[in-house]
Amino acid sequence: MGGETQQPHYQALYRACIKDAAVAGAHLMQATLARALQELPERAAAIDDLIERSMLLEAVDVLRDHQQPLTDAFPQALLAEFAQAISGDRASALSFESLSLMGDDQVLENADLVRAARELEQAVAPQLARLESALSTMHLTPAGGMQRHPLRPEIYARSIYRVARQSPVSPVVRRRWLRWLPPLMASELAQSYAQIARRLRPEGSLDSGYAPVSQDALDRATQLTIRELRKLLAGEPGDGADEAVIVFAETEFSHTVPSALEMVQDMRKVDQLMLQLRQRQVAMPGRGGDSLAAFREAMRQEARRPAQALGLEVVHLMVENLAGDTRLLPSVREVVRDLEPPLLRLALVDPRFFSDRDHPARQLLQQLTQRSLAWTSPEEPGFAGFMDGLQQATEALLDARSTGPETFEIALGALVEAWEEAQPRGRRNRERAVRALVWAEQRNLLAERIARQMLERPDVAAAPREALAFLTGPWAQVMAHARLGDGTGDEDPGGYGWVVQMVLWSVQPALASRVASQHRALVKRIDQGLASIDYLPADTDRWQNLLSALRDLALSAASGSLLRVTEPETAPERVDTWLAPIEMHESGFVPDSRIPLGSTVSEPDTLPSPELAVGAFVDLMSDGWERWQLTWASPHGLLFMFTHASGATRSMTQRKLQAMLGQGTLRLVSAHPVVDGALDAVARAAWRNSL
Repeated sequence: MGGETQQPHYQALYRACIKDAAVAGAHLMQATLARALQELPERAAAIDDLIERSMLLEAVDVLRDHQQPLTDAFPQALLAEFAQAISGDRASALSFESLSLMGDDQVLENADLVRAARELEQAVAPQLARLESALSTMHLTPAGGMQRHPLRPEIYARSIYRVARQSPVSPVVRRRWLRWLPPLMASELAQSYAQIARRLRPEGSLDSGYAPVSQDALDRATQLTIRELRKLLAGEPGDGADEAVIVFAETEFSHTVPSALEMVQDMRKVDQLMLQLRQRQVAMPGRGGDSLAAFREAMRQEARRPAQALGLEVVHLMVENLAGDTRLLPSVREVVRDLEPPLLRLALVDPRFFSDRDHPARQLLQQLTQRSLAWTSPEEPGFAGFMDGLQQATEALLDARSTGPETFEIALGALVEAWEEAQPRGRRNRERAVRALVWAEQRNLLAERIARQMLERPDVAAAPREALAFLTGPWAQVMAHARLGDGTGDEDPGGYGWVVQMVLWSVQPALASRVASQHRALVKRIDQGLASIDYLPADTDRWQNLLSALRDLALSAASGSLLRVTEPETAPERVDTWLAPIEMHESGFVPDSRIPLGSTVSEPDTLPSPELAVGAFVDLMSDGWERWQLTWASPHGLLFMFTHASGATRSMTQRKLQAMLGQGTLRLVSAHPVVDGALDAVARAAWRNSL
């Protein structure tokens, strides 16, 4: 538990290490290029293939002319790749979905990238193991496993790929750079890993016992290659795609689909639907006394085409990756394992499962794994109900004799209905919070435009900054609120523009006497305006006292009076995005840190933070770590709302979100569907096997 409570500190320290690693990228690339220019000509001389030898020597000559641009560009490339890795961006990985979109040249370049990254990883293995042990000890293991941390060798190889792609060189030269440069970086990278490990691990701390799993051992579990996977995704003729349609039409279960769907729509009860399905279907082969391994073998015997056997292998590996994902609770991982038999049967006849993200079986897996991330413990409220419906749907799928997608479609529809009905309070809370936040963003954007127009007035030049802070802050919010709520098209509903001129003139010695008689009317109008946006009475009083003091100073200066006047109070500190108290309450708003007048807003961390997309799960530090999901982001990116499994909401500004990421009090758990990650792992194994 001690490590958990210290984690925000170590998160910040780790991010500092990552920033320093990016800054050190120039030295790293400089040393790598120097070694390349010295060693590569000798290696080229040892190549028997005359054409390949000539191409490598050409790449060395071009490299000599590009030393400085590559050195200068590498730190920024590292920073970009680090940021993508932190955010879990699948563009930074060799993803399953990208295979069908790659041309032959891209396949060759990515094969070079995989080979080079693997050689670099093998060369720095001891130092990498110590670094990953330190990460584990400090509870800094990334969501999804150690293979996702941003300092891994693959990220350095990808950074070389990035700068090579940006360089004006031929594909022939680029491929040789990508093939030879990463392994030559090993010496300096190993030193960097050792330094970071020492920096993270406090004096006298014990080793966590973490030992990275050998990637070679994982690769031996499959013989998949990229060529085979691309064929599977392409659904080439003869691979069973056409036959699948016929098989679907012949299943006995297809005749029960309409009535089952009607029951979902009418009854919306998972248990009744699942009971009907179980009554109509016989037990599935492979259940009961038969082991799962025996069932897999039986399915392999049924495969008649290479693509069918390949599909079975991909399903098995995908399930293994999902069942090993520690972000999923053990009971959810067991359900995933239970779903392997129906998925294997599906793979025999329906290869669309692999290429169509909207396939019912793919969606079922995605929904159950993603939704389960809302809980970090089976004892948390709501998880038992979530699992009840899931287990019933799994039982029905296991009992089904159908080989097509129909059972998955019905189970998915029933589950989504049941899950949504189980959280009516949460849905109402989200809807109410979103309405409040949408209004708040619209008002803030309009207030910002009104404030810019105020500052363009000719009579603002000599106005005190405190008065301008009032007008461009709370009073701009008042005017924006009035315009948004007015349906007449009036340019100044409520006549609040009058206050702008009165305030500007009342605080300037040259103009104050002209509006002295309007002081009481001005005070009254300000009270009314601020009340219209539910402004806190205490802050209203502080602004009123400050403006009155500024008015007295202006009148005193204009008359040359020696009478003492009250010193102006300190103005309430400003905020970047302001929410009314009721909006804060309805959305669970987490306030920004207040910003003193006249100060500039500085980012808490220069390292780019993850770009969170709606649907991502995060852990937030409150009294302890709590799991929340990003369920809404405002259209203009000012506000973000998170939802807890209990239905509670929490919202914050973009600045607050970035600050919490930088401080380590908000950490990303999953930015992308868990199923996509499992399939990406299959693709990475295929890439390595293709070498």
